[in-house]
Amino acid sequence: MSGLTDHTGALTRWLGLGGLLALVATAVLLKDPPPPSAEPRAAPSGPQVALPPAPPLPDVGRVQRVFPPFPGAALVPMGRLEANGSPMELGYFETDHPPGEVLEFYAREFRLRGRNIVTQDDGAGGGAVNYYDERLGALVSVTTIRVGGATTRTLVFPSLVEAPEGIHLQGTAPASLPQPPGAVTVLRVDEQGSGRNAGSTTLTQVAHGTPQMLAEFYRAQMPSRGYAPSGRRLSKGVELLDFERPGERVSLSLSPLDKDGPPESLITFVVERASPPPPQESNR
Repeated sequence: MSGLTDHTGALTRWLGLGGLLALVATAVLLKDPPPPSAEPRAAPSGPQVALPPAPPLPDVGRVQRVFPPFPGAALVPMGRLEANGSPMELGYFETDHPPGEVLEFYAREFRLRGRNIVTQDDGAGGGAVNYYDERLGALVSVTTIRVGGATTRTLVFPSLVEAPEGIHLQGTAPASLPQPPGAVTVLRVDEQGSGRNAGSTTLTQVAHGTPQMLAEFYRAQMPSRGYAPSGRRLSKGVELLDFERPGERVSLSLSPLDKDGPPESLITFVVERASPPPPQESNR
């Protein structure tokens, strides 16, 4: 399709920001820390050799500088990633505090800095708080996900998404996309300006149903909106769907949420719109 290129890379394009965070959360849950060693190390024998001083620690990145520490939690920087074509720095920590307390903490801290914030509830106990930092040229965001059964905990993902030409935050879905019953919009990010991502939209929602059930819904509903299916993949329980119509491509990820009760899924749309072609010069 002319005017649209896979400039975001295959994986991050069809996951988008919300799906990327969900998969990172899954990876964190599956990684168990190594058990502590029960035996103390023996003191070295023989003459002691003077070692050169250790090199300075690398820069921890802007995440630890921009986000105030949450009481009792240790923020783990996870490096630079990419979300919908925009460089992103991501951190992670977990806490026993409910998501609402975490979001209120950051909302209060951001307001004390004079920021105009946007907060969104995901309808499942989590949500996000965001603001746009003109000096950094980045979206400053804290996303929380509540997980677990009898013993619950909150996964927290502070992130910085670079968008030098500005972005617009909303809490409503585009009218062109079908909405499954009970869908709740967590966050909508519309990229502005004249760069390569201008006009693109990333939409994160939570809806009732498994990824497979929701995939059937979208495969039935998207053609009535003028979208033709162009791809489908399944990766570790995550449904990945692609649709196209003239001038527009939609990549959709459907991730299961780990929770008690009826099944729910995290939905992430990435809508890429083609910029109009440059005017052709006449030879006459």
